[in-house]
Amino acid sequence: MVFLTFYGGVNEIGGNKILVEDRDTKVIMDFGAAFSEGEEYFSAGIEPRSVNGAGDYLEFGLLPEIRGLYSEDALENAALRYTSPEIDGILLSHYHSDHMARMIFTDHKIPIYCGETTSFIHQAASETTGSSLDEHDIRTFRTGDKFKLGRLEVEPVHVDHSIPGAYGFILHTSEGPIAYTGDFRFHGPMGSMTEDFISTASKAGPIALITEGTRVATDSPKRDLTEPDVAAETAKVLEKSPNLVFSSFRGNDTDRVVSFYKACEKTGRKLVVSMKVALLLEQLQADKHLQLPRVGSDVLVYVRRKKVGSYDDSDYYKWERKYLDRGITAEQVRGRQRDLLLHLDQWYFPELIDIKPTKGGAYIHATTEAYNEEGEEEQQVVKNWVEYFGFSYHQIHASGHAPIDKVAYLVNKINGKNVIPIHTERPDLFASFWKGKLSPPERGKKIQIS
Repeated sequence: MVFLTFYGGVNEIGGNKILVEDRDTKVIMDFGAAFSEGEEYFSAGIEPRSVNGAGDYLEFGLLPEIRGLYSEDALENAALRYTSPEIDGILLSHYHSDHMARMIFTDHKIPIYCGETTSFIHQAASETTGSSLDEHDIRTFRTGDKFKLGRLEVEPVHVDHSIPGAYGFILHTSEGPIAYTGDFRFHGPMGSMTEDFISTASKAGPIALITEGTRVATDSPKRDLTEPDVAAETAKVLEKSPNLVFSSFRGNDTDRVVSFYKACEKTGRKLVVSMKVALLLEQLQADKHLQLPRVGSDVLVYVRRKKVGSYDDSDYYKWERKYLDRGITAEQVRGRQRDLLLHLDQWYFPELIDIKPTKGGAYIHATTEAYNEEGEEEQQVVKNWVEYFGFSYHQIHASGHAPIDKVAYLVNKINGKNVIPIHTERPDLFASFWKGKLSPPERGKKIQIS
């Protein structure tokens, strides 16, 4: 018999943690952190202690008590005792924290399987701030590969998402195929990859389809842009602005980097990215399937001052030093405001104090709009900064997730015998477009698949 147990992504966005059991084989699909995970205990400046490993999370039931999953260090101060690995492998769909952040606690002896591109993103993150996959046994794949995990045969198939290297999986079990979408969309530059997943999954005839439904909701977004729309609307802002334009967006969204680069090309500006984004772009040059702008010739690198009045090599980490000679400083940005589009993460907004931008510029908020009270408060802080420096505010963003009509299209095209909605706050709405068997999961409760 085959069992699925969902420890995350249940009636919530993100946090996918799925245990698959096929007789003596145990496999985990994704092991992430939900966006609202633990907020009733950890907020207002209270954070889980890193020194306590998984202990603080296990104390409040924020991690599942699965034997043979966690490392000895992670369980040092936990009630759950360490045992040798009892999990055959972990499948990672893509490198977003809501799918992989909690892998930092898993036993390093358990292999993690991910797309080759994901391994490049991991390497860049590891070199800068560290990665949840550090010290793990990482094994890579691409679409077209198949590999065995115990009694399972795993068939990864790419999907389009707001980060490169995103995959869904078809698990060939002893009871029949199970399809898992990971996160997907159709309106990105590589929407055809999601169609590839649909084609492969539907041909397999899955006995169960596990699908995300982030945007399965009754209220439609204010705007539903594609990535080409983002490039076109950004170009309009750049054309109209007489001064500096800056923006915030998730740095590992390379589709967004390309969109902004194209907008700059069209308007005669240069895109300026952070050192972390520059390092990622250089790491991803190793992936021949990606066409990304080149650091130095296509995009410039912003160099933040580390000490008062100093840009000395000794102030910077080794990986940062290679950008000092070919980077652009706050003072240099000030002198080239009409020529640049500056990517500035929100926590680096104080750089504007050094740049001293001329009023009349523009700010592009290229991330999702706030969806809860905490997010609205953070967005208001951003707007306060933008208003203080005399910039106009523009919301230009293409979601990384498919809207409800496209989720319905995927579900009906694949036509699995049993549909299991996760990564959604409204699993009940799947009944509005799927008339077959629907099994919204309960956290920690096994679902038998046959």
